[in-house]
Amino acid sequence: MAPINNEYDYDLVVIGGGSGGLACAKEAVALGARVACLDYVKPSPAGSKWGLGGTCVNVGCIPKKLMHQAAHLGEAVHESVAYGWQIPEPEKISSNWNKLVQAVQNHIKSVNWVTRVDLRDK
Repeated sequence: MAPINNEYDYDLVVIGGGSGGLACAKEAVALGARVACLDYVKPSPAGSKWGLGGTCVNVGCIPKKLMHQAAHLGEAVHESVAYGWQIPEPEKISSNWNKLVQAVQNHIKSVNWVTRVDLRDK
């Protein structure tokens, strides 16, 4: 029987790159631990995959709040006339769904990137 090696590459392996997993990993690193963070989401049938950050960042809280804010902005523009704003042709104000979706996706990608860089720098 081979001898048991008690040396490990990591002191802690964190499963999940959401807010809880990242907080755990960062705290452990701050305490001097060598940490590996594992995060994987199976791509959807359409080929979509997530970046680091978990459900909230990728498909939950953040995209929902951005879309909610976009809806509020549209409503505010239409209501602004009652508060003294002059909108030359309010009936021509419209939204562009594809542009909104692209903006939300770009924001999510930027959060994924910042999270990844921040985790790497710890």
